[in-house]
Amino acid sequence: MNRFSLYIFAAGISLSSCSGDWLNLDPSTSLPTENAMSTISDAQNALNGVYRLASSHSYYGDNFLYFGDCRGADVQARISLGDRSRVSPYYEYSVKADDAFNTSLPWNQAYKVIRQTNNILHYIQNIKTDDKVNFDRIKSETLAMRGLALYDLTRLFGMPYMSDNGASLGVPIEIEITDFNHKPSRKTVAECYSQVIDDMTNALDGLSKEKRDGYLNYWAVKGLLSRVYLNMGDNEKAYNAAEDIIENSKSIYQLYTNEEYPTVWGKDFQSESIFEFYFSLTEPSGGSGGEGAPMVYENEEKFDWNNLIITKSYLDLLDEDPDDVRHCLLEKSVIENNGGLPEKSRTRPVFLNKYPGKSGNPQDNNICILRLSEIYLNAAEAGFKLGGNYKTKALGYLNAIVSRANPSKTVSDGEFTLDRILKERRKELVGEGLAVYDYTRNKIPVDRTEVDGWHLNTINPSTVVIEYNDPRHAIPIPQTEVDANPNL
Repeated sequence: MNRFSLYIFAAGISLSSCSGDWLNLDPSTSLPTENAMSTISDAQNALNGVYRLASSHSYYGDNFLYFGDCRGADVQARISLGDRSRVSPYYEYSVKADDAFNTSLPWNQAYKVIRQTNNILHYIQNIKTDDKVNFDRIKSETLAMRGLALYDLTRLFGMPYMSDNGASLGVPIEIEITDFNHKPSRKTVAECYSQVIDDMTNALDGLSKEKRDGYLNYWAVKGLLSRVYLNMGDNEKAYNAAEDIIENSKSIYQLYTNEEYPTVWGKDFQSESIFEFYFSLTEPSGGSGGEGAPMVYENEEKFDWNNLIITKSYLDLLDEDPDDVRHCLLEKSVIENNGGLPEKSRTRPVFLNKYPGKSGNPQDNNICILRLSEIYLNAAEAGFKLGGNYKTKALGYLNAIVSRANPSKTVSDGEFTLDRILKERRKELVGEGLAVYDYTRNKIPVDRTEVDGWHLNTINPSTVVIEYNDPRHAIPIPQTEVDANPNL
């Protein structure tokens, strides 16, 4: 692997912080050393730097959130790659190994997180402290962040677990500090998932069950484990993790009500927010706030980022119920008959407004990584697949989302099918980076066939229908990494 990927030591940065505990700490992405990490405060500063790395450009501050959506059937690129769309290589399944923006940068940023977490876990052992609670918490959050970064790398650069039960190659697993000459090999997807689960499971005992805005806590890691287990087909563990959150964290997390639903978007740390990254117009750094999903979905030409729009098939799905509250999140173009849109979409509400920004500027919109609605839907899907007593409770979890969207609606026993669950996931979780995994774990093709729709006419015919085991689901390992490390 080249010097830039696993072994770069980012320059230290001093950042005023977002909220809560961060107000009195200076997150740092500089390399901790034996001398630099001698107190709990030093370790917390280094951990804050990990969160900042994960929320930065080319990770959750950009590619990782929206690539899961535009490879599905509910959102699409507004313009083609030839028109310089930043999202169309994912949408068109055409990312190349020498595409630095979509391969090298995401690879490097996630491995920076892993490198920093390994350093913290190594050097924190030198700290002498009586504050065991915070010592254990910092170690646990660090472990969980390492697991999250490995999971994200695996699901981007590896094939879906369910395509071959994890037998294909994933990415290198790095859990120790290594020297410059280290040239790791790729592990299988199954081995990567196993390490992810080990890190997240081992983190649980040291984590707080209190609400900790902007940080991982016990419930956030349980939720991430539910997502991981679901995507690898371990439905019992996915269900148990989700149910633990639903039934035992009610004092701090609640589903939005039907009345609240139109008002919560763009606001900090709402009642469903289990884990989210904070952004403002001055943070993370450089005075430009955030990027990524809020910008690619925005509805104004002035930012020149508005690359993703809703598909006709999604609008048709939501239009099945005109009283569904989620219609409130769709907008027509602010420019009448917008010539920058495909012609058939210009008078339809094709802009998604889940990221309006706290000030009306999408750059100061937080990025929610894990939301309680997903947990209910995880429990519904896993419980349905398990059957028996699980299935009865699973229907209740599904109906909590269905009835929230429209209080006059419920799903009956006879209507309770996997297809109905997946439709509800589409309607509820659009734009949250999860769509393509609903297809791959259930071995369903992504089907972009639309009658009188507006998918780009430049899309490759071979990507109208994409099978769950299509090798293009795995983004190529960056060419620079392969050149520097033949073990890849």
